[in-house]
Amino acid sequence: MTAVLIFVALSYIGVLFWLASWGDKTTPLAKRISHHPFVYAFSLGIYCTSWTYYGSVGTAATSSWSFLPILLGPALLFFFGQGFLRKLVLVSKKQNITTIADFISARYGKRQTTAIMVTLIALLATIPYIALQLKALSSSFLLLQTSNKISGDIVALSATLIMALFAIFFGTRKVDVTEYRSGLMLAVAFESLIKLIALMAVAGLAVYSLFNLPESYANQVDEPLWTHWADFDFFSFNFIGQSLMAAAAIICLPRQFHVTVVDNQDKRHLFTARWAFPLYLLLTAAMIFPIATAAIHPEIGRSFSPDSFVLALPMLHYNAFLTTFVFIGGLSAATAMIVVATLTLSTMISNDVVLPLILRRKFKRNLITTSYRSRILLVRRFAIAGILTLAYFYQHWFGHGSALASMGLVAFSLVTQLLPAIVGGLYWRKGHAYGVYAGLLAGFICWVLFLMLPILDAGNTLNNELQQTLMTRGTLIALFANIGCYISFSLGAEERLIDKIQAAAFVNPKDQTILSKRLNKDVKATVYDFKILLQTFLGIQRSQQVLANYALAHHLSDNNAHPKPEFIAYCERALTGVLGASSAQALVHTVSSGKRMAFEEVVNFFDETTQALQFNQNLLFTSLENLSHGLSVVDKDLKLVAWNKRYSEMFNYPEGFLEVSQPVEDIIRYNAERGECGPGEIERHVDKRVRHLKNGTSHHFIRHRRNGQVYEMIGNPLPDGGFVTSFSDITTHINTQNALEEINIDLENRIEARTQEVQTINKDLQAQIDSRVQTEQALTLAKREAEKANDSKTRFLALASHDILQPLNAARLYLAAIDEKQLNSTNQNNLDKLGDSLDSTVHLMSALLEIAKLEQGAMAPTPRHFCIDDILQPLKSESSILLSVKGLSFKVLSNQQIVHSDITYLRRIIQNLLSNAIKYTQSGKVLIACRNRKHSLRIEVWDTGQGISEAEQAKIFNDFYRVEAGDNKGIGLGLGVVKRMADLLSLPLDVCSVPNKGSRFSIEVPYGDAKFVQHKNIANSVMENRAAINIVAVDDDPANLAAMASLLNKWQANYTLFDNVEQVLAHANEHSAPDVILMDYQLGNDCDGITLIKTLRDIWQHQVPAILITAVRDEELKLETKAANIHYLSKPIKPGKLKALLNHST
Repeated sequence: MTAVLIFVALSYIGVLFWLASWGDKTTPLAKRISHHPFVYAFSLGIYCTSWTYYGSVGTAATSSWSFLPILLGPALLFFFGQGFLRKLVLVSKKQNITTIADFISARYGKRQTTAIMVTLIALLATIPYIALQLKALSSSFLLLQTSNKISGDIVALSATLIMALFAIFFGTRKVDVTEYRSGLMLAVAFESLIKLIALMAVAGLAVYSLFNLPESYANQVDEPLWTHWADFDFFSFNFIGQSLMAAAAIICLPRQFHVTVVDNQDKRHLFTARWAFPLYLLLTAAMIFPIATAAIHPEIGRSFSPDSFVLALPMLHYNAFLTTFVFIGGLSAATAMIVVATLTLSTMISNDVVLPLILRRKFKRNLITTSYRSRILLVRRFAIAGILTLAYFYQHWFGHGSALASMGLVAFSLVTQLLPAIVGGLYWRKGHAYGVYAGLLAGFICWVLFLMLPILDAGNTLNNELQQTLMTRGTLIALFANIGCYISFSLGAEERLIDKIQAAAFVNPKDQTILSKRLNKDVKATVYDFKILLQTFLGIQRSQQVLANYALAHHLSDNNAHPKPEFIAYCERALTGVLGASSAQALVHTVSSGKRMAFEEVVNFFDETTQALQFNQNLLFTSLENLSHGLSVVDKDLKLVAWNKRYSEMFNYPEGFLEVSQPVEDIIRYNAERGECGPGEIERHVDKRVRHLKNGTSHHFIRHRRNGQVYEMIGNPLPDGGFVTSFSDITTHINTQNALEEINIDLENRIEARTQEVQTINKDLQAQIDSRVQTEQALTLAKREAEKANDSKTRFLALASHDILQPLNAARLYLAAIDEKQLNSTNQNNLDKLGDSLDSTVHLMSALLEIAKLEQGAMAPTPRHFCIDDILQPLKSESSILLSVKGLSFKVLSNQQIVHSDITYLRRIIQNLLSNAIKYTQSGKVLIACRNRKHSLRIEVWDTGQGISEAEQAKIFNDFYRVEAGDNKGIGLGLGVVKRMADLLSLPLDVCSVPNKGSRFSIEVPYGDAKFVQHKNIANSVMENRAAINIVAVDDDPANLAAMASLLNKWQANYTLFDNVEQVLAHANEHSAPDVILMDYQLGNDCDGITLIKTLRDIWQHQVPAILITAVRDEELKLETKAANIHYLSKPIKPGKLKALLNHST
């Protein structure tokens, strides 16, 4: 367990260090979190140290509600004292305060003695407090360890060393402590949260323990427990006095002042802290109540010390995780306090005690380039080590017999002596440094007499109640003595001007401008006096620039006029940069009033002025020493007055060679003797350069040294005589420039060669372009000729098909007109074969025409929304007769889905697939099924025919390919047309077939929208007497008319035939309208069938049903017939289709 605790503690400290390092980053997330108001509010929880975490339970167990004042006082101050806190923060920000010692010192005349006294008191008050944390750590570790191998002193010493290392490494990385340490505050806020969560967990365990005791025990102890908490006087002397002490300590404790004031980024964060920090303290107090109740219960906490019961309770329940977490909470309470407290004290010791002693030493030139950073950090690290060492010995000598809370009150009692200086400094102008000295001295003496000596004399004989009374009484006596001496000696002290200025700045921080105007109200000096003042301290040239800048925005009065307050304030700001704020203000006030300065003020003024000038001189020399250029300055007598280290290094002068007031002639001669000035007589080089310096003309030249280095020298005369010269090592620049010149020459040669190469390539490319243009022109000409030939072929096919289809149409009509009943079986068989041959010829011609149109691109689809039944139902009717003749079962499973495609081409695709299925199925059934898919309707044509092998499935869509199986009467073009039309419509086509079982062809059509479906207008032309149908047939081919007459005779219809337009027009004028018109499209004499049908309808004044019979298979013609309410039949016509249309039309 010991090794585990050590590992957990070190790991937790490592986590804190990582969190602090992450909080110091400048990323948006890190800045947003570390600068959040809740981080500031939780960081104030550093107030709750091990005293609160462990000791408050001990106080509550022994003295009931006596633990509450330590938490109640700060809560009341933050809730009701917002005005005081905001003023404290405002003044500290304006005065750039870093510590509480700096605050009190700055308020009371910036006296170093004040800062030293405050630092000593803070040190005496903080050492017992740090000892408190070390004792709590050692006690908790000893309670948790499984063996007694490690003693309490070793644990305390180890903790001291670890905290020292952590504080040194983490707290002394930066010299400047005025900047917001976001990482440290984030780590402290995280530790505060861990402390509260750990206490809540233990409080919950305590409540669980109290409510799960046997009833017999519970009834026995209820009354004593109630008495313990109920019999308490909340208005007792100790309760009220300790509440006031705690409220004062939240401001006077060095670490708490630092977190509350110095690390406050925004005054608005105080509004969040006003309720968040008191809530944090009240939650802590609420958690202590159940834990202390369990601690005083005889069946729970009788065997443990109340101070360690927070850690002992999880151990009683054998909860290792909670025990470790509570130990981490105690470690958080101690770590945060030790790191921030030691860091604050080390800053006070270094800034207010050690550093002023270093700066008071006699100024030497070799100290100019010395960095004080390492010295300051070294002082702070030694201070941290010394503070923790003193705390360890205090704990070792005085910590064994005292309770944790008592050690905390000892620290509180002394630090409250700073309260009169702080409060009086903010609200009482008459407060003086002498009053602070007297008050602190009197308070300290009373604290020793009435608190420390009685406690040390009594030893362990004092009980807790008497000890708290003694501490409270001794603290208040010392505080009243402090206040009395502070007021008395302040009233009797004589104020200096700086005391008045600082008092005004602290008491009325918002009225500093008003105060300055009030101090300069009775101005007796003139504008000329202020100009002389500026010239005295700024110099003639700088003062002229300052006055010129003022004149740009303001009117500058005459020299004899009294200056305006704005001009006086402007002069004061100009002098501040040289003399410092306090000295500049005092000087301007003295000149304005015309009074003489007191001897003390003169001494103080020149002391501050000397410090400012020394600081500016140090800054100047430090800047010169860190320049990368060499620099030398000679006066008007041509003697060396200043130089920097880089100048000595560049020319490799011997150590001690360069001296102030050394003639520059000796330096030039020394360089010439070493060959630095080039060839020639040495004295000539010396005379030349000395004469040049005497003339005072600027120069700029480059010197090449023998070792290959190149120096650039720039010299300029000074206004009052003298010369300043800068020396720059430009060897790298010259080498780079030479290399660039060589590269540039090589690059120009390469560019010239590349230019010639590019010109040659351009000529070749131009020749290729000319050749390609000629080729393109030849290809364009060839393309035009090919298009002409293709158009000729298309026209030829159209004309040829028309001429071929005309006799085929007549042949089909004659075949349909033959009466099969009068034929014997042999003739009947021959007739069937003749019909099949005729059908094959018609299919061949139709396929050839469609293939030609597809290849030419003449067939353009016109997709629209329609119901799939518009295709399937007519196909079902047309194919039913043929299917019944072959004895095949046929079903159409339609879901009446709306699809979007070209209805004509889609019907052609399904019709071809259905024809193939009927053709290649000898027995069984044929099925058309529709299946819904996610985005499309899948139309499948099934048959139980002979099937197609896998090898043939890849070829069946080729033109003129026929499956070599069975009695095949196909021509091999149907599926080729299907494939071309499917590709034209962008519809996926699929086939699945098993030999001797059947095939399935499928095509997927996208869904349509029902609201875009166009409904058909059915013509109302139904004849009453179907037996006496009258037909007018017009065709310019007599053979077709004769064949049509034979067919109509067979159907017992009344018909009138015409082979020219004039006859039918004459007939229409003399006779009434027939039931149906059968019209050929191409009638010759520049007349077509559609025009003639429209003319006949106009003559008869009736929409006579008409059927256009033509060999022209054109989509535009079909659309035109449909628009004119005319039925379309392509030649050669099928008698079944014609009969169906006649029945439908009449």
